[in-house]
Order: sequence, then structure tokens, then C-alpha cells
Amino acid sequence: MTDGTSLRTPRPTRLVIVRSAHGAADLPPRIHTHTDNSLDDEGREQVARLVSRLRSTGELDGATHLLSSNGTRAREIAEGLQSVLPGLQVETDCGFCDPHAAEAEGREVDEWLATDAQARLENFTPYLPKVPGAGESYTVGLQRAARAVTETLLDSKGGFIVLVAGGLVLQATFWQFLGLPFHANYFSFAHIPTAITEWTLLDWLPGTGHPYVRLDRFNDHRHLLG
Repeated sequence: MTDGTSLRTPRPTRLVIVRSAHGAADLPPRIHTHTDNSLDDEGREQVARLVSRLRSTGELDGATHLLSSNGTRAREIAEGLQSVLPGLQVETDCGFCDPHAAEAEGREVDEWLATDAQARLENFTPYLPKVPGAGESYTVGLQRAARAVTETLLDSKGGFIVLVAGGLVLQATFWQFLGLPFHANYFSFAHIPTAITEWTLLDWLPGTGHPYVRLDRFNDHRHLLG
């Protein structure tokens, strides 16, 4: 384990998380992680409002990294943000995706509920994946997303990161930074499409390798109001 001396950052690192937007619905509903549908009209309007706000305020000026999960909508939003983050290319990372569904990917929800989901509910633990023996449970996905965030902070010390992803990444930052056990859900919070949550990494705690952070804003969605 590191003593933390090699992790010290010369200046704060900003992490802005942009929540994914509304997407087109499947009929019938299907399970998606990497193959989620594109933005629908509502989602495109949400992104347009966000971009207009950012162009007016300049609050993301100076960003050094533009990251996205591999999800379709997250990538579309990140590409839309390029107009206000000139010069930045979108970097996708599967570490920021929702829990991998493996063999359940693309299956109809009703069919899954009638088969694999029944056994899962009867013997539920947070470590069970959607399909027995395949894919990730929510807990494993949460841990993987937290690890991806930490690795990103280590690779971008002193930078300004803009990350577009779904609710899993947002929750993973709270669990990781607050030191909550990943097997437990102590609270839930609203996931507002295209809302901004921002953390500032102030330093790495010596002797622990744990990030010392400050929550600057949560679910900032003023562009959707009025």
C-alpha cells in the first residue's frame, strides 16, 4: 500500500459529472447497458438547454478532459458538449458504464422477470448479477465505477475532468468518497437528467491513499427550470 507521498497533487482536481439524459423507450422494454437507445426529443431538448447554459456561463471553461461511459446517450451528450469545450476529444471508458448485463443484454424485461429474475428475488443479495453466473451485480458494478473514478483522478492530478455517465457513477462517487460499504444502500437520491454534480479533490490523505474531497454542488439543473 502506498504511504500517500507519491499521490500528493500540486493543485485541486475538479470532477464534474453530467448525468445522462432521457432516451427513447423500447417497446417492449429491454435490458440495456452498452446498447441503450439514443436520446429522444425530450433528451435532446435537455442537452440543448445544458449546452446553452454552459455557453452563457462559461462554467466549464478550462476543462482538460472530456470523458464518457460507453452508453449511447452518454456519448451523444459528450459529443454535444464538445461545442462548448473546444479542442477536447471524447474519451470513452467502460469503467463508467452501468452494471454489465452480459447474457441479459437486450432481453425483454418481462421475459427476464419471468425467468432469471424470479430466482434472483427469492435468494436476493446485492452480489447477484441479472443472469446467474454471468455479468455484474449492482454492487460489483458500483465498485468497478468507483475504481474507474479513482484511477481517473490519479491520472489527471490538477486537471479539470468533465464526465458524462448514468446514475451508477454518481452513486459510486458518494460511496467511495464517504467511505460507505458497497454492499449497503443507506439512502437514495433523485437522478435528474443532465444535472451537474461537482467534486473537488483537494489532496490525497497521507498514509491511506484515500482522496480528500469537497462536494461543491449536487444535481444542479437550473437549465431545466423555467
